[in-house]
Amino acid sequence: MAGKVLWTVDGLNDSIGLQTLFKNAAFSIHENERVALIGRNGTGKSTMLRIISGDYSPTAGDITVSRGCVISFMQQAPPDGYAERTIAEFVRDGLHRFQEVLKEYENLNPSSAKHAEIEQFLTSHDAWDPEQKLNQVLSKLELHEPDKKCGELSGGNMRRVMLARAIIAEPDLLLLDEPTNHLDAETVSAIEDFLASYRGACLFVTHDRCFLDRIATRIVELDNGSFFTCEGSYADFLAAKEEREYREDVAEQKRLAFLRREIEWVRRAPKARLRRNEGRLKRYENIAAVKAPERIGNMELIIPEATQLGNRTVSIKNISKSMGGKTLIKDFSFEFEAGQRVGIVGRNGAGKTTLLKMITGQLEPDSGTVEIAPTVEFNYIDQSRVRLDPEKTVREEIVPDGGDTVQFNGASIGVYGYLKRFLFEDERINTQVKLISGGERARLALAKILRIKGNFMILDEPANDLDIPTLRVLEESLLSYNGILAVVSHDRYFLNRVCTHIIAIEEDGFVFSDVGDYDSYEAKRKTRQSAKKAESVPAEQKAAPPPKPKQQTKLSYKEERELEALENSIPETEEAIAELENKFSDPDFFAKHGAEIKELQQELENRKAELEKLYARWEELEAKKESFQK
Repeated sequence: MAGKVLWTVDGLNDSIGLQTLFKNAAFSIHENERVALIGRNGTGKSTMLRIISGDYSPTAGDITVSRGCVISFMQQAPPDGYAERTIAEFVRDGLHRFQEVLKEYENLNPSSAKHAEIEQFLTSHDAWDPEQKLNQVLSKLELHEPDKKCGELSGGNMRRVMLARAIIAEPDLLLLDEPTNHLDAETVSAIEDFLASYRGACLFVTHDRCFLDRIATRIVELDNGSFFTCEGSYADFLAAKEEREYREDVAEQKRLAFLRREIEWVRRAPKARLRRNEGRLKRYENIAAVKAPERIGNMELIIPEATQLGNRTVSIKNISKSMGGKTLIKDFSFEFEAGQRVGIVGRNGAGKTTLLKMITGQLEPDSGTVEIAPTVEFNYIDQSRVRLDPEKTVREEIVPDGGDTVQFNGASIGVYGYLKRFLFEDERINTQVKLISGGERARLALAKILRIKGNFMILDEPANDLDIPTLRVLEESLLSYNGILAVVSHDRYFLNRVCTHIIAIEEDGFVFSDVGDYDSYEAKRKTRQSAKKAESVPAEQKAAPPPKPKQQTKLSYKEERELEALENSIPETEEAIAELENKFSDPDFFAKHGAEIKELQQELENRKAELEKLYARWEELEAKKESFQK
């Protein structure tokens, strides 16, 4: 466990209505940790963050906060009144800590110990000029219009503003509630880079498994009112959870077998013997009172089989589209085929939803054509989640005519049984939509739309508001879908699991498409960027090609010795790199090396650069040696 304890609670108990959130639970977070808090929607993750921040008091629990610990909290929604404030005004609130310290410093006797202590504090946080600090943070998060009103920002940009306000105070403990929601992959990557080098502790709630894998040093699951912790990656967590549940199931089987034996003994034994074995009866009663492990079932998501598609489906030919004076899509062509699962990616505002509307015929391109075959039947789940009526109940959204059955895949299913597949209990089925959680709304939207037959399914940001277990079930269902799938998403893990093709809307209307998942696309994008950057270098700055030798000669004595030395140096450098990388992957890395992380990162980069040079020189000498031997 890394560092000292910053915040801890024992005997935590709380509930909302009939739902128990915490049952005599214990939780703590240590210095320099980066902890991911995961769990199903509605289990109490956001409530836990509010308890730690001090915004909410639980029914019971012994809370201890480290002396002087500063906590910042980025919530899912901005506070009231944010819309009329500028970006700079909103973020400046986070500087209150340093502004107060500066005032105290100015009023102290220069010879006092407190004066020297505050001077060291302001220097270590680079907080002598709060306005300069404000500009640095805004620049780091690419917020280049500080005087713009927050109410004019997109949801993704507003989340960056909220993050800026949370981090500018450089808190000891940073709390983030769904920091990556509605952010494009490039912005998420920038936030990952920032948090990877953040000096304080961080506790975040997320459903983004790539973000979790890159940032978290520990994963904590909130399940049935208790916390379960696991060091390592998301894959490590899944393995540990499976092992824990297996042990619980074995213990429960043994408990039930014991109870069956004791019941049989009670039935056979005479009353006189029972009185003499009161201890055995008491033991039976105690074990019978133990509750079986509580498990929440997985959503049973079955997508109706796709209707028959013809040889031609949707053909996009040289389409272009501009909106608001901005070119979104330029000269793009694509042929959709049965069995394709296409991920559509791009920055916020790039034109992804616009492309979907052109694919479905809801929007005409400025030029080019979109040909839709007669056999194509679209099934479109948009970002508005099929416009659920907040005044209707969950049941009425599925059967508006008040019926008792749902038509699904050619059969009639009871509405209660159908909704239970999507984890709606009886008491929630008759609850108004406005009273259910965001995750429940997302599941209700899936329940409403996925029962409709079609052969070209379109999902616009399906990962928003869905918890990780539900996402996994959705991914498994989509992998077996036999129609065409087009999905807009910023969830890299989701795209990697599901997609066979990627359509990426990039800068100035350029649209790139290729076979492969998101990681494959990202690797190709970086290669294209590197090539473009190299082409843009002026001719005079490019290194002149080495002059061709007049004739091939064998290696000199000095070169032979150099080649022999390289064959020893390369393995040694590779071994040094492996040792450094093993340090970084050590679960106790921050406890052992937290103070030297920058030095270790620089050493790793230097070693890798050195290895590239060694390989380049080795290849050069080997090529010369081989050419002479030929």
